[in-house]
Amino acid sequence: MNKLRAALLAGAIASGSALRVGRVCAHAPRALPARMMVAASVDAASGGAVLWRPDAEAVEATAMRRFQRSLGQDGDYDQFWKWSVEHSDEFWPALLEFLEIEYSGDLSPTKEGTQMPDVTYFPNVRLNFAENLLRHGAPGSPLADEEALVSVSEARADVRWTFAQLRDDAARVAAALAALGVSEADACGAYLPNIGETVVAMLGATSRGATWTSCSPDFGARAVADRFGQVKPKVLFTTDGFVSAGKPTSIVEKVEELVAALPSLEKVVVIGLLDEPPAWQSERLRSLVVSWDDFVGAAPAPAAEYTRVAFSHPQFVLYSSGTTGMPKSIAHGAGNTLLQHAKELMLHSDLRPTDRMLFYTTCGWMMWNWMTSSLFAGAAVVCFDGFAAYPKLASPWDLIERERITHLGSSPRYFQACRARVRPMEQNDLSALRVIFSTGSPLSPEDFEYVYAKVKADVMLASISGGTDICSCFALGNPMLPVRKGELQAFGLGLDACAMDRDDGSVVVGAKGELVCRSPFVAAPVCFYGDDAAKSKYRAAYFEEGDGTWFHGDLVEVTGSNGACGGVVIHGRSDTTLKPGGVRIGTAEVYRFAETVEAIEDSLVIGDQIKTGKRAGDVRIVLFVKLAEGVELDAKLEAEIRAAIRSGASDAHVPAIIRQVRAIPYTRSGKKVELAVRDLISGIEPKNVGGLQDPSAFDEYRKMAETWS
Repeated sequence: MNKLRAALLAGAIASGSALRVGRVCAHAPRALPARMMVAASVDAASGGAVLWRPDAEAVEATAMRRFQRSLGQDGDYDQFWKWSVEHSDEFWPALLEFLEIEYSGDLSPTKEGTQMPDVTYFPNVRLNFAENLLRHGAPGSPLADEEALVSVSEARADVRWTFAQLRDDAARVAAALAALGVSEADACGAYLPNIGETVVAMLGATSRGATWTSCSPDFGARAVADRFGQVKPKVLFTTDGFVSAGKPTSIVEKVEELVAALPSLEKVVVIGLLDEPPAWQSERLRSLVVSWDDFVGAAPAPAAEYTRVAFSHPQFVLYSSGTTGMPKSIAHGAGNTLLQHAKELMLHSDLRPTDRMLFYTTCGWMMWNWMTSSLFAGAAVVCFDGFAAYPKLASPWDLIERERITHLGSSPRYFQACRARVRPMEQNDLSALRVIFSTGSPLSPEDFEYVYAKVKADVMLASISGGTDICSCFALGNPMLPVRKGELQAFGLGLDACAMDRDDGSVVVGAKGELVCRSPFVAAPVCFYGDDAAKSKYRAAYFEEGDGTWFHGDLVEVTGSNGACGGVVIHGRSDTTLKPGGVRIGTAEVYRFAETVEAIEDSLVIGDQIKTGKRAGDVRIVLFVKLAEGVELDAKLEAEIRAAIRSGASDAHVPAIIRQVRAIPYTRSGKKVELAVRDLISGIEPKNVGGLQDPSAFDEYRKMAETWS
């Protein structure tokens, strides 16, 4: 199980169970016909293998095409994307109206300010995030009795809500928060697994306009306190434990420690998930605790009430990985988040009413926020809580079949783990599945091939990339475009994104460059909590040149296979970019070929600056490898690893040093902590590694650093 656990960490699920149960909905989801044509060909212009292509009828049926037509636009996606960027102030209000977002006020002006980060979108608009997500549960809605939320957990039987039931339960939470005086000036925090009640709590809090922030219960109390302490929540939703891979884990002591570190708390709402009721030690905590059942109550639901807030009101606070310094508390606006998510889900992901979204995520990752926004489209959200590959590696595919999932999200690590051992195409009925998302790290060309050969031939495989910083995507799927092996389909509508040459600032196609966004965009954070009036931390994080250009920190290549906006290849973080002998190399290129060596279970790559000798100041590549049980790194295996990398990539990619390690450190959201390891080896002490999945994984690197030369 350890090997499977490592393989799934990037898409790992938190855990827990639930208490309050919505009534079971008997709705059986309707599988919409995909009407998609499969292609396995080579595009003459780009040379990229086309693995899937939508047929003309399918393209015309998409919300993307309907929106394009409504604007009087024609032509291909590349032309539409260029129009959306060049006519940004027309594009965003037209999109808001097309999506039928509920708001009050005036859409004019589209924005105030001309240069990021000093831009505010729709300053005269007010709306409520929860009101929009719960619109399908309103009396008289044709979807009111359709299934809206499913909570699947190792710790309990499935729990299901219709849209009407979800609206009622959110109203109960909102009323209880109102009784505590919670308003748009306050914040609510969640230290919870990915269960349905977490979604209900978020909708209740945002109904009041309150800021929402969440972390997974496998985070340490200190790491959560470092995050929540910046937001100062008035109410904390938490649990007494969770269950993962069949093992119950109490977090009672962590909750005690967390509550002690958060003097702002006035109420702690506990969802009891373990068999034994918790024995709280702190007198203060005992005075604050209320059970979920008692907090929500069993009385008939009150009438739903929604506090409309400014479009840019800080609705969600997410956190950077925190490998150096305190985690950045990144605030995303209520309207900004809603508009961007709705665009990505309904237009770019072809999400439709009665579709079913399952994304393997935790509540500490922005994909949880993205997933829950599927409710706006009238789609059901299926939350999974536990260890995805328990009791077997193929368990996720069984769930996808059982729940008739139409939209699935996972990680490259999971597809890689399945590649040689699991053939869902032969073992499962995936007829409902239309779209597969992959994110967390670059999806290798081999994994693209695996999906189409062994999972399902007629799906849109949407490798997506963005992150916490924007709580959304820069590059993602597109139901109007083909899927090519190894490429993300396109940059998103309204995003003036490109690959930029760092030396002269020019846009580059067919070569590696910095991922930048040159114009203001809706998904940019509205602020950092604790920043000064000049937004100094915000500016330092993304705006290197002072001209309003957003530097995202990724090294990318635009192949041009789908026009100027498409055929995006992610080569890794640009701030961890390797440059041995001046050759610019993304870490993803080393990982791809190193991990073809059967003995390697996992790996981590850094660039280490040479301190002495003729090459002083140059960079050498260092590869840390976690090997299969019982395998030791010797000269023969080192030679095999180097040969695989040299053959697959180039001499420049071959590591100068290969070291065997016990574990590869990951952040909670499944990203390798290359920067922290690089700094440690260089003699720089990382200031904060509390956000690691396994903090002890860092110990051997610290010991190595003592004698590193």
